[in-house]
Amino acid sequence: YKEKQPSRELINKYGKLLAQLLVNRGFDKDAEIILDPKLSYIPTYRELAGLEEALERIVEAVKKKKRIIIYGDYDVDGITGTSILYKTLKKIGAKVYPILPNRQIGYGLNVQLMKIFENYGDFLITVDNGTSAVNEIDNSKLDTVVIDHHNVPKEIPKKAILVNPKIGSSVESLKSLSSSALTFYLACAIIREFNLEEDPRTYLDLVALGLLADYMPLNVVNRIFAVKGLNLLEHIAKGNIKKAGVKALLDIASLKGKITSKDVYFSIAPRLNSAGRISKAYLALKLLLEEDENKAKRLAYGLNELNKRRQVLTKLTYEEARRKAESQKDKNFIVVWDENWHPGILGIVAGRLAGELGKPVAVFAKGNKKATGSVRSVEDVEIYSKISLLSSMFIKWGGHDKAMGLTLPSTRLEEFREKVNLLFEETQRLEISIPVDMELEPSEINEEVLSQISRLEPFGEGNPYPVFLTTVKNYRINSQGKVVINGAELTCWNNELIKHIEVGKRILYSIEGKSLVLVDVEYGIS
Repeated sequence: YKEKQPSRELINKYGKLLAQLLVNRGFDKDAEIILDPKLSYIPTYRELAGLEEALERIVEAVKKKKRIIIYGDYDVDGITGTSILYKTLKKIGAKVYPILPNRQIGYGLNVQLMKIFENYGDFLITVDNGTSAVNEIDNSKLDTVVIDHHNVPKEIPKKAILVNPKIGSSVESLKSLSSSALTFYLACAIIREFNLEEDPRTYLDLVALGLLADYMPLNVVNRIFAVKGLNLLEHIAKGNIKKAGVKALLDIASLKGKITSKDVYFSIAPRLNSAGRISKAYLALKLLLEEDENKAKRLAYGLNELNKRRQVLTKLTYEEARRKAESQKDKNFIVVWDENWHPGILGIVAGRLAGELGKPVAVFAKGNKKATGSVRSVEDVEIYSKISLLSSMFIKWGGHDKAMGLTLPSTRLEEFREKVNLLFEETQRLEISIPVDMELEPSEINEEVLSQISRLEPFGEGNPYPVFLTTVKNYRINSQGKVVINGAELTCWNNELIKHIEVGKRILYSIEGKSLVLVDVEYGIS
């Protein structure tokens, strides 16, 4: 806990509390934009390398009546990005066909898919994939545009126009755009090119869903998209704006009023993702595109049932993977696999294990010939650059600094485990650290403090919920089973923490909405 000092100017303008929260998140230089986000602050699409060239090629394809295939991904970012682009192209009369993979096909392009696409289409646009599909694109007859935000390997397709913010973008905050945000930029350019009486802001709900579900950092640009998108979702939830598919999704999740980033992370995204995890991602896309209320309700109900099934599968797989990981406690990189695990839930399991064990984890579904896996890391451990050194082992691979997808021959799983541990031999188990914003008595939390904190919403990646430090002067457990510390009631999700509370110990608590949540208790003092 090292308190950074906000400038006197920042304190005078925003008060000590808000100034401290701003400087702790690196928001002090952009404070005005952060606290009053407007779409006019985001860079134009001309700042994205390749986008104008992609626009030109797409316009030409539409005018020549070419059959356009949009090939997305089965996660929320891929589904929302595909939805935005499909809706926009349909508005200009394009012959367009959206296609999403399932878990059996796997992430991204392959040679067999490209052959099928060549038979049915003339022009290909990939959304949330394609950056690493060198052989597939360069050996195809199809004119191709890649809309993607994944990390860039040493070799990229030569025959495609790439719109990837990690390639050639001079604006730092654009480099962490989601694919849904990239398609929004492309949609804006298309609408302008064709002089459509269409307001691209109607897509901001989908942009926000994609970038939040993909855990994009909430920097200046992403924050603006998230704020405006969540505001639109709230209007849809209240029935002020008609979007049958999205409304049905919000209704099935019992979201009727203000929509927060937490609602996206824990209620909306899991339901949309469940289709691509254990069934067909097209069901989620169909829901987002649906304009008939009754059909939308049926589709939303179906997704809800899939999500319940996904939850059961995840619990069982996590428990099995946790047992397998026990034998690798001394390893710096955990690699587990099983023939019976469903490939659609591996990312959730890997992420949960990584967080618990404090080290990178790879979880594979082992087939007869191929093993498909998800890799997740922890704070301060970048995995992409090191794992890419083993790319000759992989049939397919790609991802981000802390999350990757891999496919390799099943016979090479043991070899992968050995080699990846050699690469990460310097990485020790990390003690999970919790950034603390400042010392603040829980009893000092009032409506004014809550109002100040709410100005920083939405919270998420790069903008965590505020965490405060205090010393226990007195405590008790009330009739509702909640702990009352120094006169303030705190929610506690981990009952083990309550056992360690003593007078004189320091505690950490966060503020989520209007709730105070116990985060941690100091150990080692009695």
